[in-house]
Amino acid sequence: MHGLLRRVSCLLPCCVLIGCTDRATPGDTDKDDTTTATTTTTVGTLELPSTTAPTTTDPTTTAAPTSTTGDGVPGVHAGACKPIDGDAGCPAEHVCCSDDPATSQGRLPNYWQDGKVDDVFGNPLFSSINNELSHWGFCIDVGEFPSPFANGCPVPCNPTWTFEERIIVCGGDAGCCPFTAVDPAKDCIRDPDTGRWRTARGQDVIDKLTPWGAELATNQDPFANSCTKLANGDQAALLDCIRQLGVADQRGYCFTGECPCVEDVCDQKNPDYLPRCP
Repeated sequence: MHGLLRRVSCLLPCCVLIGCTDRATPGDTDKDDTTTATTTTTVGTLELPSTTAPTTTDPTTTAAPTSTTGDGVPGVHAGACKPIDGDAGCPAEHVCCSDDPATSQGRLPNYWQDGKVDDVFGNPLFSSINNELSHWGFCIDVGEFPSPFANGCPVPCNPTWTFEERIIVCGGDAGCCPFTAVDPAKDCIRDPDTGRWRTARGQDVIDKLTPWGAELATNQDPFANSCTKLANGDQAALLDCIRQLGVADQRGYCFTGECPCVEDVCDQKNPDYLPRCP
């Protein structure tokens, strides 16, 4: 065991991963121009445009995601991996753990609620019992720390949650930090309503504001295969699952203490951006 994992003292039981992240490199250009052809895949009645050649990881292979911020932090993880491919590429006694807390209808994951489903809590789409449906994760030594999951993985969280939401999932003295860096050249889009740059979301695919596939560097479920499996023929459930997809700024793990400061590399593209980090 690396010795960097421990139980947090809080009102709710929680397992946390202790570590830090490197600051993402800001981008000062628009989305990269590519020469790859664009195709359209029909999923149910929804057409999903996507580029034909992935720019980071081919989801049909066992290659691990590459855009990580946790590299070089001893003991935190043993590299990025793809839970959909099992523990391929992970060292012995390590599990490929999803870092995606997304749930149906944008609810909080019911990690500590014993399967509770209501207006607040829902079943996770890409973690816990659905860990193997995730395309993003890290090789974690899960041998010696408490976890609410059968696979022993640390608790995924969303760094954009409110303080109150983070307290519910991570506990009182835990923060939520991303281990995957947003790609400022590919994961940012200009919002048609505000004219401002921001990170892409699954709703943008439904609204046909951006392709998904390989067009975005850190998209979850690149070709909606996992969402299709979860929906099991229910078009409303499929659309909701796609709506919950996000790029790297929506994924992380619960940490003790506060997270290191990370700039919003998409917002940095806006001329009035004010740095959030010293």
